[in-house]
Amino acid sequence: MKKLFVLVLLFMASAAQALQLDTVKVSDGVYALVGELNQRSPENLGLNLTTGFIVTDQGVIVIDTGGSWLGAQAIHNAIRKVTDKPIKWVINTGGQDHRWLGNGYFVEQGATIIAAEAGKKDMIARTAQQVDMASRWLKDKFEGTHPVYPGQTFEKRYVMPVKDMRIELIYTGGAHTKGDIFVWLPERAIVFTGDAVFSQRLLGIQPGLGLQWIKSLEYMRDTLKPRIVVPGHGMVTDLDTALHDSYDYLVLLRDYASKKIEEGAFDPVEAINGLDQSRFSYLKQYDQITFRNRNALTMAEEIFAKSSR
Repeated sequence: MKKLFVLVLLFMASAAQALQLDTVKVSDGVYALVGELNQRSPENLGLNLTTGFIVTDQGVIVIDTGGSWLGAQAIHNAIRKVTDKPIKWVINTGGQDHRWLGNGYFVEQGATIIAAEAGKKDMIARTAQQVDMASRWLKDKFEGTHPVYPGQTFEKRYVMPVKDMRIELIYTGGAHTKGDIFVWLPERAIVFTGDAVFSQRLLGIQPGLGLQWIKSLEYMRDTLKPRIVVPGHGMVTDLDTALHDSYDYLVLLRDYASKKIEEGAFDPVEAINGLDQSRFSYLKQYDQITFRNRNALTMAEEIFAKSSR
């Protein structure tokens, strides 16, 4: 039995070693880890996202932990190629599975997990759903993964306790999920957006969050004004590209549905009739017609509900 357990551990370690994340140096001590744009799979260990890490004098800050124990281990393997400093903190930028289901791995490394209070509540509310979904996508590569919630939370703003650079965590009300936050490095004008920004890939809207998502991106644009954007999906980019791939798409859906409702559309389905999304056809997953229609309908339902109050 003991021999079998050791073999399982070796198999899991080799799977994490085999996955290669694209490590991008954003600035001194600041790195992005860019994963696939495809759906979660056993091959990518649930790392179909962009994460990152920051190397400080006090230790390493990990931004998001992946969607499985093995995914978290793969993140740690990538970090070890850059630094051997200990992992001191982990920031969960939101409540989506691949932002936090790898937490257990990093807790075992001695890290403190930090998230917005809204993000932790979202994790708790959707744990069963997300574990079921992730286990079906990742199959045996999900083994060893157990939900571990953040041990430290904040309401609106938190400054990381490091001395060599200022790192702010900012909650603006949510975006793709209810607890999405920005990780902001004001002295370098760098922002890690988590799922607030999808670049190169079509985003997905959850019910009741489309309009707030737009507001959060406007905060990033008008208040933070970052020079460099590390998105939740896709390569490191600039503000204009980030806004085009996410904000402009959301605004297209909002403005079209709003206009149709003002003209007398009697339900959300009629409010999206004739909508042309082809200007975003360059985005990964655009060819998923059901996905596009669901985004448009979700936005229209929110606007319709608001206009009917």
